[in-house]
Amino acid sequence: MAHDCLCFLLLNLVAGVVSSNATLVEQATCLAENCLEEFALLQRVPLEELRRSDQTCLERVRANVTPGEEGQFKLRVLNYDNSWHITCKASQQSLVFDPFFLGKQAHFFGLVQTVELQSEGWPGIPISSITTQGVVISLNAPDHFNAPSLRELIDQTHKVPVLSAYVQSPQDGLKMAVVDAFGYGNFEDIAALSTLYPSCNPTADGDLQFKDIGDFRVCYAGLPDIAVGFRTVLIASSCGAILYAPHGITEPFSENLLQAISKLRVGKPLVAIIGTSTLYQLGIKVTKTFEFTQEVLQQIKPDAFYDTHRQEYFAVGGIAFDLLGNSSFRVDRVSPEDICKAFPDQYRGSPSRKDNPLQVPVYEGA
Repeated sequence: MAHDCLCFLLLNLVAGVVSSNATLVEQATCLAENCLEEFALLQRVPLEELRRSDQTCLERVRANVTPGEEGQFKLRVLNYDNSWHITCKASQQSLVFDPFFLGKQAHFFGLVQTVELQSEGWPGIPISSITTQGVVISLNAPDHFNAPSLRELIDQTHKVPVLSAYVQSPQDGLKMAVVDAFGYGNFEDIAALSTLYPSCNPTADGDLQFKDIGDFRVCYAGLPDIAVGFRTVLIASSCGAILYAPHGITEPFSENLLQAISKLRVGKPLVAIIGTSTLYQLGIKVTKTFEFTQEVLQQIKPDAFYDTHRQEYFAVGGIAFDLLGNSSFRVDRVSPEDICKAFPDQYRGSPSRKDNPLQVPVYEGA
């Protein structure tokens, strides 16, 4: 009886709010949870719709999608930052992207800066359990092309093709080659372990140049950034197409490239794995902001979009860090909820385990 009376009083109060043109969300916040059914009857609003009105974007997406399952693609992570294992179920073939394992340091300009994966960012996967048809490296920085991690993976899985963006292409000139040779450690290992995959260079007809690994075809899309060489890896397969750009995208895609991507995705999903964080090194902004990434995503309109490389699990050290502290290495991150609000129909989550209900599952072996 007391419950009914309380609900009656609350509902009459809400009736006054409704008459003042309050929104459904504002009305719902006026009610206790145990009065929702009575309120739904009064307003002739489906109960589930009323419950959903108070959900966050992440909660709504989580109720309707399964992170890591995109058509015939199966996406899994090898760490909680940016190492991916992607399988095309139609061909039962897979690729590993940017392997970076626990206990393997990345050296930038010798000892000027070091980066290492923290134990919280490592899911404890036995390296020997990882099977793949090949390894794709997004760029030559040592937390992406990490030679110690790659060498351990190859030792465990036998030799597989390694496709690298190292010294993107000869026309990038001496400056890029110098940065590669002196800026990052393990240069000789990189050169020995990998094969350069081509720039896509789409024709007016939308045809692309690819390097093949079994069912997968790989090329490097877009113009290189002068300082770092960030570009987007484009992968085509019988399961669809993948765009992979851990540090975001530095330039809009050309019309020829957009036409080529459109041809690849006919009847198949386009999955974009693109970083949204902004990186500052030594006080210099070296990646684009989320606002620019939004523009590019609106341009390509992927079927599914995953954030990556939030750099939340990095232990940073080296001479620069000792002298300058956090100003030597700073990352501005966009909250998962804000990313979701920007792309409520495409956002599927990230590898991160921090404040993230849309977690891509961990690789569990073949």
